[in-house]
Amino acid sequence: VTVGASEGIDLALRTTCEEGDEVLVPDPAYVSYAPIVSLCGGVPVSVRCRAEEGFILTPSALEEAITPRTKSVIIAYPNNPTGGIMTKAQLEAILPVIQKHDLLVISDEIYAELTYGGRHCSVAALPGMRERTVLLSGFSKAFAMTGWRIGYACAPEPLGSAMLKVHQYTM
Repeated sequence: VTVGASEGIDLALRTTCEEGDEVLVPDPAYVSYAPIVSLCGGVPVSVRCRAEEGFILTPSALEEAITPRTKSVIIAYPNNPTGGIMTKAQLEAILPVIQKHDLLVISDEIYAELTYGGRHCSVAALPGMRERTVLLSGFSKAFAMTGWRIGYACAPEPLGSAMLKVHQYTM
C-alpha cells in the first residue's frame, strides 16, 4: 500500500534506476514522470504519442527510442493528460519490442476504472508480462478519494521486497 500511485511510481524508479539508465516516457505524459526519473539518476526519454494514432505507444515509436542504456518503459493508460487508451491488441503489438529488449514495464493504471467504450486491459495480464511489470494504481480517481492518497503497487519478487524496504524507511 502506497501514498497514492505517485509514491508507487517513485518506489519503482528508485529501486530499478541506476545512474544514466534510460526510462521511456510516453509524450504527452503525466507531469511527474520525467522529474521522478531524473531524481532517481535516470534519463527520461520521450516517446512521441501522436494524436492521429490515439496517443498510443506504437511498436515503431518504442523501437526507435530504445538504446543500449534503456532499462524500462512507463505505460500509462488510460493516459493523463490525453485520455488515450490502449486496447488489448495494441498492447500485444508492443510486447515483442519490450521482450526483445528485456525492458521492465512500469504500468500506471490509476485511471483504469474510468475506461469507457471498452474494457481496460492490464499489460500485466498478458502472457509473459507479469514477471516484468510493476502495476500501480489506487483509489483516488475511481472512487473520488483524491485527498486520501491511498495507492498500491504490485511487483514481482525481489523487486517488490526492494520497493517495500524503501517505502518502510521513507513513509
